[in-house]
Amino acid sequence: MVYDISQSKINSKMQNFITALKAEHIKKKGTGIYVLAIILGALTPVISTIVRIVQDQKGTKDIPYNYYLEFIKDNLDAFTSFFFPVLIIITASRITQLDHKNGGWQLMETQPLEKLSIYCSKFTVLLIANLICIVSMVAFSYLGAGIASLFVDIPEVASTGFEFGELLHLIARLFLAGLFFTVFQYFVSVLLSSFIWSILIGFFILLLYGILVLNKIAPDWYPMDMLGKISQHPEGSELGYWFTYSELVGVLCSIIVFYIGYKWYRNKSLREAFFTKGSRAAKLIAVLAIFGGALVYILIPNQTGIHSRTVISGTIESDVQFKNAYILDNFISDTIAVIPIKNNKFHQALTRNVPLDNYMILLDNRIKNNITLGTNDSLYLEIKAYKSSGSMKDLGTRLAENEYKNETNNWSTVSYYLEENLFIDQPEHFTKQLVGDWEDAIEDSDKFKTVDNYTLNDDYRLKNKKLITVDYLGYWTDFLKKRAAMFPNEKTEEVKGIREMKKLVSLKDESLLSNENYFNYLTSQLIAGSNEDIDEDTKSIRAIAQLPPSSFKDKLLFRQLKKSLEDASDKEERDKLMAKYAYTFKDKRYSTIIVHNNRIIESLSKGMPAPLFDATTIDNQPFNLADLKGKFVVIDTWATWCGPCKRQSPYFEKFAIKYKKHPVQFVAASTDAKIADWFVEAKTKSKSVLQVHFNNPEKFGKDYDVQSIPRFILIGPGGNLLNARMPYPNDPMFEKVLREELGLNDRK
Repeated sequence: MVYDISQSKINSKMQNFITALKAEHIKKKGTGIYVLAIILGALTPVISTIVRIVQDQKGTKDIPYNYYLEFIKDNLDAFTSFFFPVLIIITASRITQLDHKNGGWQLMETQPLEKLSIYCSKFTVLLIANLICIVSMVAFSYLGAGIASLFVDIPEVASTGFEFGELLHLIARLFLAGLFFTVFQYFVSVLLSSFIWSILIGFFILLLYGILVLNKIAPDWYPMDMLGKISQHPEGSELGYWFTYSELVGVLCSIIVFYIGYKWYRNKSLREAFFTKGSRAAKLIAVLAIFGGALVYILIPNQTGIHSRTVISGTIESDVQFKNAYILDNFISDTIAVIPIKNNKFHQALTRNVPLDNYMILLDNRIKNNITLGTNDSLYLEIKAYKSSGSMKDLGTRLAENEYKNETNNWSTVSYYLEENLFIDQPEHFTKQLVGDWEDAIEDSDKFKTVDNYTLNDDYRLKNKKLITVDYLGYWTDFLKKRAAMFPNEKTEEVKGIREMKKLVSLKDESLLSNENYFNYLTSQLIAGSNEDIDEDTKSIRAIAQLPPSSFKDKLLFRQLKKSLEDASDKEERDKLMAKYAYTFKDKRYSTIIVHNNRIIESLSKGMPAPLFDATTIDNQPFNLADLKGKFVVIDTWATWCGPCKRQSPYFEKFAIKYKKHPVQFVAASTDAKIADWFVEAKTKSKSVLQVHFNNPEKFGKDYDVQSIPRFILIGPGGNLLNARMPYPNDPMFEKVLREELGLNDRK
């Protein structure tokens, strides 16, 4: 019997709501609310379609993607930052103004409708308009992408299937992301009888968000922030959740504001709604405690913590099968682990101690990326590798660190000042800007969060704070050098901020030695008081050699000696460096590595025989470097997946055409694992360049010490090396080196 009464009551309330909703749709006739929703949803796709056709944007991605979904994602920024919020502002104000006019809200109280039904029915119309706008954007994106495909070819890697699941996911996220702004704007529009004021407040909230984002201070609970995060992270959660924490924050904020707004409307004032009866205040407190408490809990950032073992695992999405993943120490290129790859999946636990640092993961000496790793970390890497494009995502204990590392922009105002030699004569201004930029960079690091609300772990946060400080101390050191050169008689004051930075960074922090900027800062401090008229490398290595024996000194000396050997002008200079420093390491492992590095440098120095290699031409004919004896040979080592290689190729071809009447052969030698990819692209190249594919690219890489591509090599007619590391062809020095070896004058 109790159930029947309760069910009857629910049915009655539902019928009351449906009646109110029907009344709203009758009243809204002629307002064009739903038509406006369709138009504002369609505007972004229409503009994008026109731009894509006019600019003939074909796309340059090599990673497979869905053509239509990508088109929709390209429209999200404009849609979520302007057109969708504008619809919410106008629609909320329009719907409420229908009843603000002529005392409509008061007349409704004489109707046999509950206030909750009236309040909810109007809000439901708003939500329907939102949904129509979102669906309109999606539908017109599909239509626009289809029309664009008639004028611009769809890339081969793009699929054109209908991804219903991903579309539904995106629509649901957009709907939830717009919920809080909708509730807030509806709340304001119900309270204010002025149509203009409700519109102005809405646009103020919209414009203020742009200012907050620009200054990086937009809070997670801001009504527009949920929409902003949709365009930043269109794929959503990296950990596989259907909704991100930001969308859940929006839902909780919506419930709180909706409750307050309805009670305020029902009782006509804030005081009557919550402060005249104890029960009303108690209900408000309960709502704030439950939903506000949940909101605070969700907003608390997470950290991944540590694992019981050090584990590296992952999957590779690629058009080729890989055999091994190598984890390398970036400092001395030492191999930490060799992990077998089967069916493009890998998993291995490391038993050795791994200090927290940036390491390199190398897939078959072909694809490489940097990863943050430390002892008791468990990394799960999702890698995509297709031709010139690739990506890597870590879903393990360093997910925040690896994402932060990829997203960080190291540019600063003071770096621009130094490049352009600005404010060298105004130390107060420069120093103030430097300290301010440093503080902002530290704050950005502390505030960084992933789409799933994970922040940097404490150990990395501290190390990263030191590395950021090192960068700015480097700027300070460069500034002092320029000041001393330009104003030798003027003293530059070291302000409090600079002193704080110096306190934070020790000059004996071994954990930072893999960082090049820290190394440069250390050497600059070691030679700061030297007035000898010799080059800085010589000053540095002498100063390092005078340090007491230690692991720290070994690492510092290793890095400087390696650099000095690479920069040495001839064998005599290298021999002197080796004799004086190569065997002074406390840890003899460094001596072994230095000797090996020097042998490689020697073998590739000018005048040494160029290592021979076999290859196959585009006509499937055998090729050997010895075949070109008697000619100068310029080799471009490249691959179809290498973006920088593609950018240099036109310059290389231009010189091949320019010098084809001279005794020089330009050779483009491919390292591609898939010969078919090389064959197709090589066919499009200039016939002035001999196109070949290495039969054994691994051996070539070892013989010529190829750490990265493109790599340009110049060999003389006698088969001896002239320059094993030529500048890139887009560098004027490339042609200068070539002409000097060809014996041509400077006139071009």
